[in-house]
Amino acid sequence: MPEEKSIALVSTTMDAALPMTAYLREHAPEYRLIHYLDGGLMDKLKREGGIRADSTRRFSSMIADAFTDGADGVIMTCTIYSPWAEAFTQIFHKPVVPADIAMLDRASRCPGRTAILCTFEGTIETSRRSYLKYRRKNHMPEEVDIYPLPDAFREVRAGHMDIGNQIIADRIHELDLRYEQIVLAQISMSGAASLVKTKHARLFSSPPEALGEMRERLMEENGG
Repeated sequence: MPEEKSIALVSTTMDAALPMTAYLREHAPEYRLIHYLDGGLMDKLKREGGIRADSTRRFSSMIADAFTDGADGVIMTCTIYSPWAEAFTQIFHKPVVPADIAMLDRASRCPGRTAILCTFEGTIETSRRSYLKYRRKNHMPEEVDIYPLPDAFREVRAGHMDIGNQIIADRIHELDLRYEQIVLAQISMSGAASLVKTKHARLFSSPPEALGEMRERLMEENGG
């Protein structure tokens, strides 16, 4: 019988950890899940206006703990650290997958206009740069429109997930006919996707793409 693989979810909010956990339990029950959460780090990032050396140390220490505890791979649910994923992979010599990168890569391959919705404004430039990098890589026009949703972020942080999801869903409806792709930048936004059936735009959320990327990386690790 093959040895059970374990995936660690490294998070700064439960709002991101919970939807990824639910998706993995439904679609990847073969993996054992381990959780690492620094609940104060998101407030620190927002208070300081972005990433600082101390916050990076705190985040990377969770990844180190995950691998010390036997994780085979890490999914980072905090998208502000997505550009560091490859560096973390090189440091720890095991796969570290950012929740959003595979999604942005796939969306960037599609023709037409793209809207990216962000609840946490600290990730706006990270998402923009990452998406445009993949557009360039895939020889597509380097264009994207970003829509911050700070009201949804406040509601989710206050524990009003249903209200936050409805704000996101309403904006998706509003933008549907204007774009070919609508991307939900934060993993915590994935619950809104279940509230919407778009008429025109293709809707991208990160859990399925992150799982697909992790499966591929683990197969590579095993020589598959």
